[in-house]
Order: sequence, then structure tokens, then C-alpha cells
Amino acid sequence: MATKKMAYADCFAAALAKAENAELVTGDPEFKEVEKEIRIAWLM
Repeated sequence: MATKKMAYADCFAAALAKAENAELVTGDPEFKEVEKEIRIAWLM
């Protein structure tokens, strides 16, 4: 995740979701960058 342009806290959340093979629930469009690497449940 360190290679993506994201806020530090967002990187932490994405890396934790990836490490735990968990789904990340968010409405933050910044996560579009890692959508192919982790599962994301998008809030509308």
C-alpha cells in the first residue's frame, strides 16, 4: 500500500484489510486506487 497516494490512516486501514483478508467498508473515493487489491463495500 505504500506505493499508493493515500492518507496515512487510509493506508493503515487498507493494509490491515489486506493482511486480515477482510472487507473494508468505506465511502471514501480515495480507496478506488486499491480496489483491485482488497475487497471494498462501498457506502453510498
